[in-house]
Amino acid sequence: MTGEPVVPGWIQQYVEACNRHDAAAVVAMMAEDVQVADTAFGGEFTGRDAVRQLLLGMDAGLSSDYRFTVRKAITAGTDYAFEWVLSGTHDRANPELGLPATGKAFSVPGLTIGTRHNGAITHNRDYWNLAGFLTQVGLMPAPTPGA
Repeated sequence: MTGEPVVPGWIQQYVEACNRHDAAAVVAMMAEDVQVADTAFGGEFTGRDAVRQLLLGMDAGLSSDYRFTVRKAITAGTDYAFEWVLSGTHDRANPELGLPATGKAFSVPGLTIGTRHNGAITHNRDYWNLAGFLTQVGLMPAPTPGA
């Protein structure tokens, strides 16, 4: 299979809002009591306000130019999953996590799975390669093969 992935319209709108760094547009697609998990950092966020703060934190403590590229998307009834690559420049420090800005480019794979009800995201869980990110931006040594 070649060419661009077929991405359902609502997922495309969600990703486009993320890529604009438009936290208000992203949370508008979610239920008031949405539950979001970022498994790489172990964060659990309940409600639109908590998710809005998570998204604002990406701008403040990760990257000014991050963006998602969807590789594949699947929906079945109320469930969805989409594979993505998050890329950008690590130009923002995160003092809360003890991560200084390095100015280095990154490109890490991830996966989002979740559930929608009445057109709103109710559960959303992100899995992504934190070790790959930390290695690419120079905050963790690359693994030694065979070690």
